[in-house]
Amino acid sequence: MMSTNPKIHSPISNAFARGIALKKMYELGRKDFDSENFSGLKLSCCKLPAINLTSSDLRDADLDLTDLSGADLRGANLERSSLSFSNLSNADLSNANLRGVNLGGADLSGAILRGAILKNANLRGANLSNAHLEFADMQETDLTGANCFSCNLSYTNLKKANLTEANLNNANLRKSDLTEAILEGTGLNNANLEGVNLPSITEQFS
Repeated sequence: MMSTNPKIHSPISNAFARGIALKKMYELGRKDFDSENFSGLKLSCCKLPAINLTSSDLRDADLDLTDLSGADLRGANLERSSLSFSNLSNADLSNANLRGVNLGGADLSGAILRGAILKNANLRGANLSNAHLEFADMQETDLTGANCFSCNLSYTNLKKANLTEANLNNANLRKSDLTEAILEGTGLNNANLEGVNLPSITEQFS
């Protein structure tokens, strides 16, 4: 016979409880959560602007539709986390681990992602206008339909990235690696392509 007692200590319940605890601490005025362990956290649809999560563990966290604008996430581990349609405008994600993260439809305008690992990340429809992605690892990243207007992608690894219909107008792609990248319908007007292997781009339009 199945027990009717709630599983208070189940992983899902614990994830929600930790999310609520973080939200309450933030609302009480605490914004510094440097190097904390929030792996598996569930905290969607919350407002946490300018929160400090430097070097924190946020692996497998659910942060969909969350306001993290201006957040400090330098060196944070967000591997496999979900931040779809979240607001990360002007956030600092320098050297963060975003491998396999879901950022579909997210607002990353003006965000700093220098040296970040975004391998296999989902950035479909994301807003990366004026973002800084110098030296980032974006191998096999899905940027279909993403807005990368005036984005700095210099020295970025974009091998096998999907940039179908992405807006890269005015973007800085100096010395970036676009080997086997998909660029069908990609906007590249006024983009800086210095040091880029042009045949790898133009052959797709021949």
